[in-house]
Amino acid sequence: MTIIHISCDYPDSHISAKTRAIANLVEATNADFDHHVYSLNRLPLLPLNGLKNWISGGWPIIEFDGALASSDWGYHAPSRGLFMKSSLYALADRLSEDIVKKGIKPALIQGHKLSIEGLIAQKIAQNFNIPFAISIQGNSDRSILNIRRDLWPIYRTIFHDAAVIFPFAPWALDYCEKVLGKRAGKTIMLPCISGSEDIIAPKINHDAQIMSAFHLRHWKLKNFDRLAQAAQKAATFEIGGGAEDVKQLSLDIYGGGDDALVAMLEKRIEAMDNIYLHGPLEPSAIQERMNNSAAFAMVSNKESYGMVFAESLLAGCPIIYPKDAAVDGYFDGHSFAQAVPADDVDAIAHAMQKSIRDQKQMKDDLRAWQISDAPLNFQRNTIVNKYRDGLHSALSVN
Repeated sequence: MTIIHISCDYPDSHISAKTRAIANLVEATNADFDHHVYSLNRLPLLPLNGLKNWISGGWPIIEFDGALASSDWGYHAPSRGLFMKSSLYALADRLSEDIVKKGIKPALIQGHKLSIEGLIAQKIAQNFNIPFAISIQGNSDRSILNIRRDLWPIYRTIFHDAAVIFPFAPWALDYCEKVLGKRAGKTIMLPCISGSEDIIAPKINHDAQIMSAFHLRHWKLKNFDRLAQAAQKAATFEIGGGAEDVKQLSLDIYGGGDDALVAMLEKRIEAMDNIYLHGPLEPSAIQERMNNSAAFAMVSNKESYGMVFAESLLAGCPIIYPKDAAVDGYFDGHSFAQAVPADDVDAIAHAMQKSIRDQKQMKDDLRAWQISDAPLNFQRNTIVNKYRDGLHSALSVN
């Protein structure tokens, strides 16, 4: 059973540092299916040249040396979704030709994002008269659907005709159903496989330390300034209660970056005496550091899922995360997971204060969650089994 994967987020010879979220799933099910990955890279193109290509119908497509993926392809298209349908349909036809040329007999096409790869997957599936599956990543899908509302009728058919869809998180499914209609077909919620998934019982941090972790080159995306401002405010001002018991609150940010970047960020927090920049943590050490913190806070401006949040809860550390993004919808009603608007410094500060004041109760609640069956949903074996079952289900669709 050969499955063709269409992904812009797969490590390849062109960009090897892409997330491994999709690669982990493919590699984990190699024994069950014959996977063939088309790893895609959008190459910059001026809008005027895009217009010329649209008029002529000729879209430049390049096959790179696929050293790290089955096939590594580049396609030229302008940014912000300009001429997206035309360029992606041309790419879909070119990939269909390559499938035939290589003698591949696909049984299923999976597009690993609704808004981009979904257009390609649906077109290739139509070319071969086979079913297709779709992942709903969230951040990119929401951004592109908001920009390209003219394509909603096409996205609606993709969303409803897919044999199975795999949303990364509940909020992403909620968004798609809000704009595209309630889906009746098979839907499998599929968190990303985390790098660390040990379950460590919570313990009290008496030093009121809140931690965050991300590569510092993503400081704008990860909302560095508001996070720092909130930590300072939480330790200084009364927000929904007295500040006396959280005055020692500190924010420890772990992440790598070059000297110039670190110096620039240090400059931005030089007037804040409770914000500390540390170097990167080894992957094997991150859960231990989480376990020694009162809470983990990362309120990104954009976040499709964020494996680090599941790692934190498994490590016994409550989380503060962005509302309507990341893991929102997985932990509703649990005190140890606070969702706050990314643009609201006061809300972030209040969540930080609450994580210190109510640390014992939050961690007691978290421990009860840890010893239930709930953590299984965020561990590798369960995720892989759900993905495997979903693919088998899609393959059975005529």
